[in-house]
Amino acid sequence: MEYFDTRDYDLAGRIGKLRTKHGIIETPYLFPVIDPIRQQPPLETIRSLGFNGIITNAYLFYRRNKGLPKKIHDSLKWNNTIMTDSGGYQVLIYGDVEVDNKTIVEYEKEIGTDIAVILDIPTGTKMSWEEARQALFETNKRAVEALPYIMDSDQLWVFPVQGSPYKDLLLISTSTAWRLPYHINAFGSPTVLLEKYEYDKILDLVGFARLHLPPHKPLHVFGVGHPMIIPFLVALGGDLFDSASYILYARDNRYMTETGTKKLEELHYLPCNCPVCSKYTVKELLEMPRKKRVEYLALHNLYMLRKEINNVKQAIKEGRLWEYLEYKSKSHPTLRKAFEIVKRYTRYLEKYNPETKGTTHALLLIDKDSHHNPRLIRIKRKVYGMLSNKKPENILLIPAYKKPYNQQIEYIEAKRRYPEYTILFYHPYLGVFPPQLANTYPYFQHEVGIIDEEVITKASTEILQVINKLRPRKIIIIQPVEEKYYLLTHKIIKWLRTKTTYTLDVLSFQT
Repeated sequence: MEYFDTRDYDLAGRIGKLRTKHGIIETPYLFPVIDPIRQQPPLETIRSLGFNGIITNAYLFYRRNKGLPKKIHDSLKWNNTIMTDSGGYQVLIYGDVEVDNKTIVEYEKEIGTDIAVILDIPTGTKMSWEEARQALFETNKRAVEALPYIMDSDQLWVFPVQGSPYKDLLLISTSTAWRLPYHINAFGSPTVLLEKYEYDKILDLVGFARLHLPPHKPLHVFGVGHPMIIPFLVALGGDLFDSASYILYARDNRYMTETGTKKLEELHYLPCNCPVCSKYTVKELLEMPRKKRVEYLALHNLYMLRKEINNVKQAIKEGRLWEYLEYKSKSHPTLRKAFEIVKRYTRYLEKYNPETKGTTHALLLIDKDSHHNPRLIRIKRKVYGMLSNKKPENILLIPAYKKPYNQQIEYIEAKRRYPEYTILFYHPYLGVFPPQLANTYPYFQHEVGIIDEEVITKASTEILQVINKLRPRKIIIIQPVEEKYYLLTHKIIKWLRTKTTYTLDVLSFQT
């Protein structure tokens, strides 16, 4: 049975359908961690918010039921998807648990969970390289050991990728993932880094792992529970997440926002329009009984997580996930550092990023970060390859400043006066392109934001590299009418005049 069907891509993020015994999970998705004994808010409330899958701890379920294999869906009164962790988190915190891998794997089979994790040894962030190596090999050994027990199962089984923060060990784990028939791969041990807001380190490790894992299998990232980091992880290929942050934060009076977490006592207003924030004021929440306040804060936090997942999905649908990351990266210094990590993976992201979507939305060229948009890079690389194949002897460069560019007076006049020249437009974001593309995406469907020194420096370097590869004998460059394009033209002219291989003329057409 095909259990994972991807429907839509943007960057390495994707919207997919994960089929389980108790329903379909649409990815990206976050599983709320639930506590069968003292769950707040009730599961029916969680379901009403749009969450159709939850995760709980099979090891704790085993202990509370004294090893009796009670059907977990009946026990929790939940008819949708249930994922169970195996006790790996307890191993990370306490060093060990009193059951073995075989016992937990068989127990997860017997209680009927939909998605199950073997009992791994998380490497965390404090292990030495040798300790992490031993933990990794023990996890891999257990993954092989579990195969006879799970091969006849109708459940989805998760292989935990361990070895971080050591990339050489991660490579061993990811290579093992290719050889084993697990349905889902999971990146383990990021919790400590998440708590410290070290998002850049998490992204670098997850991106590295994703790069070397089977692309057709979903990737779960354990313990991710904040709206800040979710879109960046999705962009690098994260499909599934889980967290108890919604309730843990609530118990500490912590209120999630898109750009961070605030103590309720520090707020004067509630910057949200969810049902909780629409009904109550900060003062009213602070004055209500603690149990009730915790439940309402947990509800708000779940709304924020659900909202972020939906924002990411919409960005994928529109082909604007990169623009969404640009927007998010300007909201917090840690996200700025995270975005710089994403930039390192642009060649990988370009591999999965479609050039256009079904419904074309304008490409938003906001500032210097837009130069790194994998969609734009891919399109320009294709255009530059086409130009290099032709290698025109004479080129005439026209600033592209008013759409449609092939209707600019400079183009019309140049076409009439210099029929022997190959005309090319130049643009601070779009680079060099022929007039034939002026009415196509993204050369017509785009909006330009800031054109500053950094944008111009990057653009001029790129444009000059293209010209250098074309190696024309004669160049004519048209001075721009628009003042904001003048500095770009000036930089190009200044460089061209240092090259004796070109004959250069600079013209200005009056419009």
